Amino acid sequence: MPTTMNPTTTSAGNGAAAAAANPTPGATAPSATATVAARGVTKRYGSTRALTGVDLHVERGEILGLVGHNGAGKSTLMRILAGREQPDTGSVTAREVAAGAAWDAQTAAAAGVRMVYQELALCADLTVVENAYLSDPRRSAPFGWKRRAERRIGEVLDAVFPGHGIAVVQRVGELTLAQRQMVEIARALCTERLGLLILDEPTESLGVDAAGQLYAHLHRLTGEGVSVLLISHRMAEVIAHSDRVAVMRDGAVAGVFVGADERTLLHAMGGEVHAAAEAEAAADAREAGEVVASIRGDGIPFTVRAGEIVGLAGLAGQGQERMLARLWSAGPLTRGVSAPRRRAYVPGDRQTSGILPLWSVAQNLTVAALRGLSTAGVVNGRAKRELAAHWIDALRIRGAAGAPITALSGGNQQKVLVARAFATDAALVLLDDPFRGVDVATKNELYTLMKAEAAAGRAIVWYSTENAEMAHCDRVYVLRAGRIVSELSGGTNTEERIIADSFEEGTAR
Repeated sequence: MPTTMNPTTTSAGNGAAAAAANPTPGATAPSATATVAARGVTKRYGSTRALTGVDLHVERGEILGLVGHNGAGKSTLMRILAGREQPDTGSVTAREVAAGAAWDAQTAAAAGVRMVYQELALCADLTVVENAYLSDPRRSAPFGWKRRAERRIGEVLDAVFPGHGIAVVQRVGELTLAQRQMVEIARALCTERLGLLILDEPTESLGVDAAGQLYAHLHRLTGEGVSVLLISHRMAEVIAHSDRVAVMRDGAVAGVFVGADERTLLHAMGGEVHAAAEAEAAADAREAGEVVASIRGDGIPFTVRAGEIVGLAGLAGQGQERMLARLWSAGPLTRGVSAPRRRAYVPGDRQTSGILPLWSVAQNLTVAALRGLSTAGVVNGRAKRELAAHWIDALRIRGAAGAPITALSGGNQQKVLVARAFATDAALVLLDDPFRGVDVATKNELYTLMKAEAAAGRAIVWYSTENAEMAHCDRVYVLRAGRIVSELSGGTNTEERIIADSFEEGTAR
């Protein structure tokens, strides 16, 4: 493990005070073995200063964690390190590149830099093999390329994600979100002479087992000298698997830490740890109202009442998304499913099923509420603007109402989708893993919003791949193989109980 660290770097014991006292310490000079180094990098988009002078390096054979709130500048810095954008000032250098060489996509590729973006960049209409071939810079003879590409991507998938269940001749559009994430990671790992692998929220769509497989492989790679830059809002994963952790805040590196705990990193990010569940325990004591939606089946019957937050838990892919889909698509004649006419849905795949990329923030946010803003089919423009302004302010969405939705960070795009659902008059709100790629502070804001909306009488059904989030629910249904195997509430609603019930069939307890 590299021993180089920031001179003001703190450990778990004194992190909070030091981070507060030294919000923007200088970075250590990279060693001669550093894979990639950024010095004094700045970037501005119009009046927005995305990066304000970043010094950061990744040592050979290390996992460098990178954390920060949405909009802190992480994605901008990664695009610059990958050569996709040019800094306004400053420089990027690499061990494998001659001194003074201009840093661009071609130079970064020559240095073995490969990035896996948070928003997947696969072509849905092409097969896994074809997607892998398109991103492989190695020249190939006109005949036999498909066989060679099949072998490459197949071997990597098998090595990283044993039991993945992906046929490399399948169209990507036929794969689950988790499988598409595996393919995106695997095709990056097909890179010849890989030097630096940049991973932006790589486990947000993966189940626990697949995430464990990925990290095991990353540690094997670093043992061979490959460097990894890991961006994630899952602080426990970053702390557990990183040699060092860099914290970004307001476009700069606020500190680089070795052995820091979550509280230390959150303080460096400029936030506080909020015990949202405990602070709002009194609000959770409300009386639930009448049944709003229900599903009858082979397992335990599902119900959600007005004023309730009901969680769907268990291992990924056990029927939670299908249950949300049944509630969303239910009609008056749907057998076994009852749902209100007014309902809203936040999809799990933001890019494919969520945002409307050609529209502005305000248009994306208000589109589901237009019926309530219209008279005789004519939309009240003033009411629409006021509604958008209210939710942009309430959720502190970093982006003007008229800005393109694609100009926002992933976390802020997710805020817009959540706001879109709650801006309607829906009696039932369905959430499919809505906090993917959202930082801790934003999650606390959204937990508070959900509780307030439930207190106002809405029924909320929420699926999350993070079992710890289920502590915010009034009741939790654990699913296994498409069936509800247990119903938890109160003292039985614990992460340990959810995990235990995920592996065995049971009855309501």
